[in-house]
Amino acid sequence: MVRKVINIITTVLLVLLILLVVFVFISRISGKAPSLFGYHVFRVQTDSMVPTLNVGDVILVRSTPAEDIENGDIITYMVLSGDLAGQTITHRVVEEPELRDGVYYFKTKGDREGSVVDNEVPYDMVVGRFVRTVPLIDRLYTFFLSQNGLITFIGIILVLFGYEMISLIVSYKSIEVHDDDYYQPKPKKPRKKRRKK
Repeated sequence: MVRKVINIITTVLLVLLILLVVFVFISRISGKAPSLFGYHVFRVQTDSMVPTLNVGDVILVRSTPAEDIENGDIITYMVLSGDLAGQTITHRVVEEPELRDGVYYFKTKGDREGSVVDNEVPYDMVVGRFVRTVPLIDRLYTFFLSQNGLITFIGIILVLFGYEMISLIVSYKSIEVHDDDYYQPKPKKPRKKRRKK
């Protein structure tokens, strides 16, 4: 029974790890941040949001309708031109959003002292609204993005996969077939009749 539970757990972990690897890999190839069910994961690259967010913080951002974003919210948006084209910025909305020609526009700036107001951000550039930092993930995120982390990650998958394969082989060898259609009992040898003296 215990072995069966361990096998189920390792199988689930293996499947989840493989799905995670595929998910992150596809996200990286497409140039997008990993996202799932409308949530996106980003890593803070600059100190523009200090003291609210620090360099290296891993943050969770959720896709949010334009009308739900308010003055004071922190949003992450994509930059389409200039030196930061193709990158994302996470800044605070500093004025009430303005609706023009059916499109919401946001004025943002960093929390760091001395920051200036950014160019207006149209809603179609907004990735989502900041939900929270994820402190337990930032070290793992940093580690697994490194070369050693990638090797470790692959090693974990190989160990789990190897364990699962060994378990399957051992289980297969120990299976006894009890199906009447396939199980043919050996015929019993007739007993020799004892002669009466």
